Amino acid sequence: MAHCKRIPAFPLSQGEALLAETAGRLGTDEVLTPETLDALFSSMASVRREIHANPEPGFEEYKTQALLKKLLIEFAGIPESAIRACATTGLVADIKGTGPPSPTPGPVKVVALRADMDALRMTEGKNGLPYRSGNEGVAHLCGHDGHMASLIGAATLLQRRAARLPSNCSVRLLFQPAEEGPGGAQPMIDEGCLEGVDEVYGYHNWPSFDYGRMAVCPGPIMAHPTSFKIVITGKGGHGSQPHMAVDPVLTAAHVIVALQSVVSRNVHSREQAVLSVTMVHGGEVSNVIPDTVTLEGTIRDLNAEVYELVVARTRAIVAGTCAAYGASATCSFDSLYPVLVNHTESAELVATLGRKLLGGADKVTGEGLPIMGGEDFAYFLQHRPGCFFFLGAKEPELRGWSQTGAAGQRSNCMCHNTAFDFNDNIAPLAAVFFVRLVEERTGAALFTDAELPMPLLTLPEGEAVEGGAAGPIVLPMAKKARK
Repeated sequence: MAHCKRIPAFPLSQGEALLAETAGRLGTDEVLTPETLDALFSSMASVRREIHANPEPGFEEYKTQALLKKLLIEFAGIPESAIRACATTGLVADIKGTGPPSPTPGPVKVVALRADMDALRMTEGKNGLPYRSGNEGVAHLCGHDGHMASLIGAATLLQRRAARLPSNCSVRLLFQPAEEGPGGAQPMIDEGCLEGVDEVYGYHNWPSFDYGRMAVCPGPIMAHPTSFKIVITGKGGHGSQPHMAVDPVLTAAHVIVALQSVVSRNVHSREQAVLSVTMVHGGEVSNVIPDTVTLEGTIRDLNAEVYELVVARTRAIVAGTCAAYGASATCSFDSLYPVLVNHTESAELVATLGRKLLGGADKVTGEGLPIMGGEDFAYFLQHRPGCFFFLGAKEPELRGWSQTGAAGQRSNCMCHNTAFDFNDNIAPLAAVFFVRLVEERTGAALFTDAELPMPLLTLPEGEAVEGGAAGPIVLPMAKKARK
């Protein structure tokens, strides 16, 4: 069985020739072969790791934007005239059908697919990672690097079949900045990214769900996040003379403990809410009681009434606790994105397609949802029908495209952990799913099942692919038959 050339996963500059070769094969091969698909998916891993090594925070994704535009033009083959900047550092790209107009098109004519671009302002903890962040204090610890690679892969496949997409249908690619904050979705909407769009879809990797599984549900799927700040003011003094001071550190400690009762003793058990104090700042030296201590944290909820209750109880507990210790406080709340609410029809469609492509009813679940994280994809769904879903990333062994090039040792830890690294085996799944979703919604037939199988890692544990290759894997359709 032939294996394609493996594209180095890092740095991308060393793999440009092979990226060009893969793009050429995608553009000229009449039928997609397993080797060409393998090369595409390896290329996506290379792209993902290049982005990982060069992270940029929200609204500062200039290099990322330039790389994505270059890839869309030179790798995916999308005309430059069909790409524009949006919301400063974002991109909007259109893949327009060039086939005969369909007299009976699918349910929609324009489908939008979204990937977020920004990294977190965090320090990466995996110092030995070959493609570790080169921008200290900024890191892709949520998987947005993989989401971008997924959409580049989908774009490449879709553009290759533009002639089979009716001329009255198109796909809009949304590369969105600043999802982690302050939010890039609304600025993109304000600049017209959804004009002409019928439906919009996006996904997120999720390390606590098993690889090869999808999590989706209609209605609320992610929470409304709010940041809070509490400044407790006492009276500073010498650490040896606490009776002469009003200690804001002691007061803050009691406030933190008391706030744990806000949800457990005030919110009805049928509702969901979270309140977490995540930062405590106070003092300068060990022998001085400071004047102030600042607490910061987050509130998550799924409806406005619960939010108002949590805020009211927080204010009351802070005021009462501070008064008991002779201190005072101010509270401020910064409400961020709204609840992310999936449209019922779109969510059911995604779930049905997921069961078909991933291998059965047990591969799609609503358990564990809604997740209390926040997502500004919520704004897109306030303006257009659509769905946001999760693809599981939990995979203990390092297999498949995760092995390409200078592989990093995946930790399978949760997003926002300093040791997080995106599972490169997820991007091919997402790319193929997006393509099939476009087919479903537009009524176009772009690829046969034999040409574009769902690239699941299905080899039994301990069984090697022919030749004992370290990776990437051979697609299931090309796997050597058992005798």
